[in-house]
Amino acid sequence: MHTSVDTSGIATRQAPHTSRVTRRRTHPVVPLVIIDVTVPGISSAEGRRALHASLGDDLRLYVVTVDQQHERVTFRVEVTSRTLDDVIGLLTAALDRATLGRAQATVIRRPRDY
Repeated sequence: MHTSVDTSGIATRQAPHTSRVTRRRTHPVVPLVIIDVTVPGISSAEGRRALHASLGDDLRLYVVTVDQQHERVTFRVEVTSRTLDDVIGLLTAALDRATLGRAQATVIRRPRDY
């Protein structure tokens, strides 16, 4: 036989609230400078060597144009881990006849090495 029981007086026990902690993987923020550099010449080799020598391993370099009529080569230079002031200072010290064009300073996120 079934008997009805009044449960209004019985305290109900609830599981404690557990907040889900989500861990976001954070990546370090690194400065990125993008600048156009035009150097005299009809070959990109000499300008490329000078840019690599002055800016080091953090350099990504792209040849944008080789203007043989005006004898100049334009590079798109991307440098990480340096400020815009640092990059301009290094370029003006290393390339005495270069023309610096549009420059942009921003940041990127790099994955951590585990």
